[in-house]
Amino acid sequence: MARFFFLWMILVMPFLGMGQRKSSVPQKKEIKNSASWGVGINTNTNSGLLGGFSFVKNLPNRSFINIDLTNTKDYQEFDSPYSFNGRTYVEGKLNYLINLRTSYGKHYLLLNQAQEGGTSLSGRISTGPTLGLLKPYYVDLSYTDAGKNITTSVPMAEALNNTYSKSSINGEGSFFSGFSQSKLVPGWHVKTALEFKFETLKQNYLAVETGFILDFFSQPVEILNQTNPRSVYTTGYVTFFFGKSK
Repeated sequence: MARFFFLWMILVMPFLGMGQRKSSVPQKKEIKNSASWGVGINTNTNSGLLGGFSFVKNLPNRSFINIDLTNTKDYQEFDSPYSFNGRTYVEGKLNYLINLRTSYGKHYLLLNQAQEGGTSLSGRISTGPTLGLLKPYYVDLSYTDAGKNITTSVPMAEALNNTYSKSSINGEGSFFSGFSQSKLVPGWHVKTALEFKFETLKQNYLAVETGFILDFFSQPVEILNQTNPRSVYTTGYVTFFFGKSK
């Protein structure tokens, strides 16, 4: 998280300095009632390269609604050093945590777009409910029963509690296994961000949003074996948006 904050500051400071240098340049009048929408791809500190997807709808009077679908990993996760035919799995992982966040917020213009086009910079703050889906993490397991070697897909929790005798883990199971065993964990979140927006042709735009999310869940969430379940998660993120202005 500290490295992400350092990189975030390196990204932000040049734009803030540019805004100060251009303060004497005539700028395009801000349109307060403009509306636009965008879809985005997310990467964050609690996921791999692909962290999830986002949708944003900008409303009049500088307000907006946002929907995020992301996967949250524990920062202590690592792939097992042992593999079977090149297949690996996450050591001790018990559950996936998939988050659906819906939020309402406000954005504040920090650097307006110049008359001839360019980049605008906005600060954004939003809050809303988080619905966490806790889904069992499955692995493919080989075990011996009555002298027969059997291969099956089971939750990692069963692979670790000696339910199957003389067993070995072959690799990660299907992501789609175990949805019927999932549990819903409600919560709440707060999000703060900076948005760098680049206007393109035909009222299309590209935007980069970078910031932090604080998630509060109604109960501790267990992702890894032998780690303390947590009810609070912090996330640094970057989302790349493509959208349409109206």
